[in-house]
Amino acid sequence: MTMTCERCKTEIYKYLTCNYCSRKICNNCLKSSQKSSKTVKMVICKDCWSDMKKRNAYKNKKMPVESNQIVQ
Repeated sequence: MTMTCERCKTEIYKYLTCNYCSRKICNNCLKSSQKSSKTVKMVICKDCWSDMKKRNAYKNKKMPVESNQIVQ
């Protein structure tokens, strides 16, 4: 089953979900990923990386709230 990347519209077979905008992205649109704990993997796309609030939250290993707000 193939899908399309919600950022660049290419056809993908395996996708990752950005934790800050909830889009399904391909490996080319992935900016960075890290493990905040042993079980939780954080993923950020290139569009969210340009937003400084989201980037700072990612670097401080803070997960976003469901309503696209950053936990302080």
